Amino acid sequence: MSNSDRYKMTSTSRITSRIEDIELWRSENELTRRVIRAEVVENPRDRKKSIKFALVHQRRANTSQEWADLGGPGLNRLRAGDAVKMQLDTTQTRELVRHLLNLYEIGEGGVRRGTTVLEIANEDEVIRTDVNRARIIKKLLEGEHGEEIWNALVEEDPGLATKISLSRIYGERKEVIQEFEDNISKELGEEYWQKFFLKNHWIFGSSYIGRIGERRINIKSTLDHPLITEDGHLEIVEIKTPEFPFWKLQRDGSYFLYRKKYLVPHVELQCAITQGENYILETEKEMDSKAWAESHSGIYLIKPKCLIVHGRSNDWKGVESTAFRLLNDSLHGTTVITFDHLLLRARQMVELFNPKES
Repeated sequence: MSNSDRYKMTSTSRITSRIEDIELWRSENELTRRVIRAEVVENPRDRKKSIKFALVHQRRANTSQEWADLGGPGLNRLRAGDAVKMQLDTTQTRELVRHLLNLYEIGEGGVRRGTTVLEIANEDEVIRTDVNRARIIKKLLEGEHGEEIWNALVEEDPGLATKISLSRIYGERKEVIQEFEDNISKELGEEYWQKFFLKNHWIFGSSYIGRIGERRINIKSTLDHPLITEDGHLEIVEIKTPEFPFWKLQRDGSYFLYRKKYLVPHVELQCAITQGENYILETEKEMDSKAWAESHSGIYLIKPKCLIVHGRSNDWKGVESTAFRLLNDSLHGTTVITFDHLLLRARQMVELFNPKES
């Protein structure tokens, strides 16, 4: 048995793929052979019923010619008493069984579009690739992620290298999303969320291309997350906690309604908005600062904006959503979102790296 078996599969319709003839036996003079002619059939009800095949006897006049199927009447034209038999010896029978097992393993993966080369290695793993790429991928799967391996993969198949990279990013960020979801209902405090978003500032969106290492604008102001937009401007992200109420509450826990009609932001949120507006003011004062220009080349302080993340919105209905829209419309240079809004944004960001969607 070889170290691995390779099969070439070409789609023939939306639900079928043809396997290139698999040689089962060849005569010593190389003028006669027997092959397996198989087809993968998409069977969503039972993926185990995915293969149909025929044994074909082939001949050729000399070794420079193409193989031709041995002619003769079809089985439907035979009469009672006529005999048709293809005798397989023990070696051919064993090879037939081995290839059929491999084909059924391939068939469970369904029909692939276009032409695909598949390799079934000793570990019984179907690898959609050729031999050189299989060697590279095997090392990647074993954790040997040296620079030379990645360089070889990029050179051999840049598309595959991209897919593997996206898959790795997708997996890592899905873990971050899971941590976000697990902890959003816990009272972990502002410090936890500061550290969490410091490690994962990608959550705030693709319009931010980086983060300023120095959080202090001047002696008065230290920012939570000073981020850099794609056009080189500064935006301030102020992180509170999900456990803070978003709207002002009465002693019984119900909403306080101004004039019995209007929701009012919670005092903690009002303070955060005031803090954000003062950060904007202090930042603008540094616009002409020589010290800032020398240490932050290419980052501009013109009209900085502030994003405040505060409270939750998982149980909001129309009243809260309307008040939220009006609140943001009344602010200038500051935007407020909840931790649930940010979690939704993060989920959408992660799906950009979903290998199934690429």
